[in-house]
Amino acid sequence: MDKNKDQSYFLWTLTQKQLAHCLFPIGEYTKPEVREIARKAGLPTAEKKDSQGICFLGQVSLEDFLKDYIKSRPGEVVTVDGRHIGQHAGAEFYTIGQRHGLNLGTKNRELGIKGRTATKPYYVAEKDVATNTVVVAEGDDNPALFRNEIDITDVNFISSEAYQILNTKYQIPVMARVRYRQPLFPAQLQLTASHVVRLKFKEPVKFVAKGQSAVFYSKSKEMLGGGVIA
Repeated sequence: MDKNKDQSYFLWTLTQKQLAHCLFPIGEYTKPEVREIARKAGLPTAEKKDSQGICFLGQVSLEDFLKDYIKSRPGEVVTVDGRHIGQHAGAEFYTIGQRHGLNLGTKNRELGIKGRTATKPYYVAEKDVATNTVVVAEGDDNPALFRNEIDITDVNFISSEAYQILNTKYQIPVMARVRYRQPLFPAQLQLTASHVVRLKFKEPVKFVAKGQSAVFYSKSKEMLGGGVIA
């Protein structure tokens, strides 16, 4: 009901057997209505601020949380045209589309982009954990930040009807998103001759990250299923 708090992006892995036992007791309410119910019941969380980012971290930054489990290992910051322009704290600490934390935003002064002459901000366009390399693109309109299509793995169909149509016609027009709360955009869900499931975008999409979820919906916004971006 609440378009600002739609959680369907995270539910694409569920099977019909699991969904048969799922209850969504506040699914028919908006967040302000839930707060009012909590207020009337005297619950302290009625006035609690909405969580941002990773909810369970509390006041700890994502970088500090990860450093408790992953050792920092400086690596090269490279532009999309191959110029080595600095060092980063470890490819694991960065995500596609990230802008902050690249320009001397670390505690180690040896890290960051050196001798910066660019007039536009840098964004993470690619990262390679195996070589510990972070590739950056200058400007938020840089072509390196956009994708026209993606292959997806571990695909799960909530809708058996959509699955049957794809296996018969080899393509379905869908609405899709590749990030939480991203506006839905038109795409074609395709099954290639080699049985790879591919999502082809009508318009180029920015900040597509490997390992994240790609979720697809019907034009009436019924969730059909999803998969992992390869």
